Amino acid sequence: MKYSGLRNILHTVVLSICIIFVMCTHAVAGNDFDWFWFVYEKGNFYTSTYTVYRPLYLKNTYADASFTASLMPLLYWKYTTPRQHTAKGVLGFYESVDYWGAQHFENDTGIFPFVLYGVSTDEKDRYLHVWPFGGTIKGKLATDSITTYVFPGIALFFLYPVSSYYVLAMYLVASLVPVYVHYTSKDYDAHGILWPLIQWGKSTVRDDVRVMPFYAHSKKKDFYDTYSYGLLYNVRREYIGNDTLHTIFFVPFYARRWLESGKAESSSLLWPFFSWGYNDKHGNQEINFPWPFVQIRDCDDPYIYKRIFFPFYGKYIERNSTTFFITPLYFVLEKQSEWYESRYSIYGILFWYFARDYKREHQRYGTHWRFYKLWPLFHYEYNNRGDSSFALLSLLPFRDEEGYERLYQPFFSIVEYSSQSNGDKRFGLLLRTYFQSWNDTYFAMKIPFIISYSQKDNSLQHISLLLSFFSYTNDDVIKELRIGWIPVYRDIKDNEAYTVKQKKAVLLQNAGGGATHLSSSFLYEENIVQGVTICSVMF
Repeated sequence: MKYSGLRNILHTVVLSICIIFVMCTHAVAGNDFDWFWFVYEKGNFYTSTYTVYRPLYLKNTYADASFTASLMPLLYWKYTTPRQHTAKGVLGFYESVDYWGAQHFENDTGIFPFVLYGVSTDEKDRYLHVWPFGGTIKGKLATDSITTYVFPGIALFFLYPVSSYYVLAMYLVASLVPVYVHYTSKDYDAHGILWPLIQWGKSTVRDDVRVMPFYAHSKKKDFYDTYSYGLLYNVRREYIGNDTLHTIFFVPFYARRWLESGKAESSSLLWPFFSWGYNDKHGNQEINFPWPFVQIRDCDDPYIYKRIFFPFYGKYIERNSTTFFITPLYFVLEKQSEWYESRYSIYGILFWYFARDYKREHQRYGTHWRFYKLWPLFHYEYNNRGDSSFALLSLLPFRDEEGYERLYQPFFSIVEYSSQSNGDKRFGLLLRTYFQSWNDTYFAMKIPFIISYSQKDNSLQHISLLLSFFSYTNDDVIKELRIGWIPVYRDIKDNEAYTVKQKKAVLLQNAGGGATHLSSSFLYEENIVQGVTICSVMF
């Protein structure tokens, strides 16, 4: 109970902010784009629609899919398709996946490594694993099921102090070693003690035993036969059609691999630094001397050309893709496909130049698209369809316009401008403290808490001043004048639409839990109601 007062204060503050947000926001009739400062934005992006309440909520909606995120990668992000929902969060350690079909549902959820569990309409797909006690995991890590018992390494954290990062790393690894493990994959059945140190398993064609670091033997009928002694001396035979591939590896001093037919052979000294080999079937010749500083390879099938002299020069061609670099000043990725040609160039890590040319019209990129970025100062892009955008300050060191950029870019925007092929244009200053949107038939501008103005077909639609202390609206639904937030004149043009807005206003009041008695006639935008509801539920 001692926190109830603080909770109520936080609830009231958040609700008040949302109310101010609503009072300063007015959608422009006839246009799908709306915004409030850098906090809120709604609009269309080619074949998708999006809504953002920064940084707490982002949703992109496509024809048959959607993407939702909040404070990613710290909190969560989710992909939705007609047959699957995948949610991730907490830097990727949390994951929840839903699958469903006509008569089947399955969910896998977990925060690695603490809790992993699955629910399903089929009992055989249900499981629970709780670290460090153990449990069962099904359908993961290329197995049908994994069952573990007790992870005693966790006791190290309580028995002995962590004196360095190396000790911490050792404790973390030890805490993931179970006393006993049992796993299956099809007809293969394996057991382990202090896995991966001791393991044995068997199936109709496979037989394995391992006692690290002393001895290991693994064989699969008509596929391979492998021996390891002391982790240093390793021998392997692989059966490839009518030929046999032999491998001898004395770690790390010497390794040799060859076909009995003599059509392929490779050798290594002080692996992986020095290696060389050939393969007559594929026309392949390769030498690494020493790796990764000198890498040379020529191959006919698939076509590969590699010349790397790191860190000074490198060129790697594989089929229709080319990578070229003069480190660290110049880096190029080129690709030619059936549909397009692309060239991505990075100069001195800081300047980026991306280009794509399509053989057929692309809905997003047209036939000619260019992107420039001088990190972290600005980025600029355009295409031949008439789309272009510019932003002064572009801090993200990668390009992700529908995810991270949409969620975070406006927080550090000094100047931004965009023009779309449909004629819409937008311009903003100083984290969107001043922002305007316009085309040939409408104009809208806002300065948060001070003024909001919009017009359509050269006719005034809405103006409000000082948190809507004074406001005038003349749209398709209502003609209204307010002074001191009190309506002094009102003419309802569309009773049905006005009733819908009133109902949404009641929803807003209910979300506020009775914390406000402000008049609700100006609180009717659906997306605003959703935003206030989100804020209210959070507290």
